[in-house]
Amino acid sequence: MIRLVVFFYFSCMMIPGPAFCQADPSSEITDAFRKGNSAEIGKYFNEMVDLNIQEIKGSYSKTQASRIIKDFLLSTPVNSVTVSREGNYPDGSKYTMGTLSAGGKKFSLYFLLRKNNGEYRIFQLQIQPEK
Repeated sequence: MIRLVVFFYFSCMMIPGPAFCQADPSSEITDAFRKGNSAEIGKYFNEMVDLNIQEIKGSYSKTQASRIIKDFLLSTPVNSVTVSREGNYPDGSKYTMGTLSAGGKKFSLYFLLRKNNGEYRIFQLQIQPEK
């Protein structure tokens, strides 16, 4: 087991490109939503983020987007998050779709990740009430 860990560690250092070793943060982001941890979600925001959270729509800086998601999670405590679909687009970006149950309501959740400087970042986040 130790040999396997050492092999993987050195493989990450030897193989060119950060994509080989950087894990897809989708599950960490989903877990942060489950815990209502806006600071953890904010860590993954790109410098500019397209938000569509209830009536809030537009492009926001990382700092503004972090405040918006914090306000949403404080006003609407999360009970659960269920992922219904994850996938990749041809350009290498990744998406996650699911349902967020919070404050007695259900919301559709969607976020889009793209690589920026070798790391996946949230470029788009949507949280809309389900109809």
